[in-house]
Amino acid sequence: MELRHLTTFKAVATTLSFTRAAAELGYVQSAVTAHVKALEAELGVPLFDRLGRGVALTEAGKRLVGYADRITHLAEEAVGCIGSTVEPAGAVTVSSPEVLAIQRLPSLIREVYRRYAGVQVVFRANPTGALDDPVRRALASGDIDVAYVLAERAPVVRSLAIEHLTDEPLVLVTNPGHALARRKRVTPADLDGVAVISTQPGCPYRGILERTLAAAGARPQIVGEFTSSEAVKRCLEAGPAVGLLAACSLTEELRLGSLTIIDWHGPTLRLASYMAWNSERWNSPALVALLRISREAFGRAAPAEMDTAGQAHQ
Repeated sequence: MELRHLTTFKAVATTLSFTRAAAELGYVQSAVTAHVKALEAELGVPLFDRLGRGVALTEAGKRLVGYADRITHLAEEAVGCIGSTVEPAGAVTVSSPEVLAIQRLPSLIREVYRRYAGVQVVFRANPTGALDDPVRRALASGDIDVAYVLAERAPVVRSLAIEHLTDEPLVLVTNPGHALARRKRVTPADLDGVAVISTQPGCPYRGILERTLAAAGARPQIVGEFTSSEAVKRCLEAGPAVGLLAACSLTEELRLGSLTIIDWHGPTLRLASYMAWNSERWNSPALVALLRISREAFGRAAPAEMDTAGQAHQ
């Protein structure tokens, strides 16, 4: 059984198209067909049902997918282990919420490129910032190599390695003209009926704010929902509303005075940033390098911002 035949089979099984598989692998279509036919002849069973212009996996094909995945990954691992002295190189695909992409990743990526010119970091946005089902599936399938996420506590997911990077203090902010900006003490009850501009449902910011206020019996008015924390900031600058944002994302607005932190007296509002990767897949030298630099970069960034974020009063 030839490894290249299994690689071709995986590409066809993923795309369900001989044409797309050929384009993905850089083969002519006749070569893809020949590889699949050779594999079917060796196994003695059809692996695909040909359905006009498309194909579908047979039961035998479905069973082979898992084996093909493990065999090709073991082959990659063998190459990586034997060639472990080689300089890390190749693409690493990362997923991240906007706030980490803006505040944390630039310095990290600069350091990756400074040390390893052959490593390419490919970015994919995560609108909610959570380790949700789409992100888990992407990690499981290898569509992304590492996900940076925000959560109140470390997620536990079978087959994923999840590592804490740093705490991310959250603050309630508004524009300086808002009545709550002049209050010396703001409690959860004070937000009952107050206009709030929020990130979308499913975002960790939104979840922690809703639970904190619900526990106090407060029901704010959600007057705007955005996938972007930058959009939340612009709207807060423009009108009388309150929002919950990461302290690390507000440096410029606080310097300019366009937003101000509310003097919050309530439960501590805090998330943490984590990185997650598939513990059952082979970690390429490029991915190992990225994980190592992530620990360094997040570790350097956190302490100064923790001091300036402002701690919630219990």
